[in-house]
Amino acid sequence: MSRPPEADDTPVPAPVSVTVTRTGGFAGIRREWHTEPPEEDVPRWVALIDGCPWDAVIERTGPGADQFVWRINARCGPDERGAELPESNLQGPWRELVDEVRSAGEARQPDGDAVT
Repeated sequence: MSRPPEADDTPVPAPVSVTVTRTGGFAGIRREWHTEPPEEDVPRWVALIDGCPWDAVIERTGPGADQFVWRINARCGPDERGAELPESNLQGPWRELVDEVRSAGEARQPDGDAVT
């Protein structure tokens, strides 16, 4: 009599997704990028997300006219985080996360449709 294969005890990484929305600027055009990295890249993306100061109070610095505003939403399994930053505060880990999403992600309309 054959035995059923034993369940693999290796934990499955939680699904990760990140959406970056840029608004404002001279023309006021809204752009959005979204990524859901493959399972093998999840640990790197979790580190990028965890490296951002989500709980820090973010204040606008410098002149605000024609400045971009960045909205970043990240989901790691059941945990969701969000932040809104003026362009002048998009530095360090925030810049790294946004650049990675823009590089790896799909540009899409703010309504969720892919840009063709």
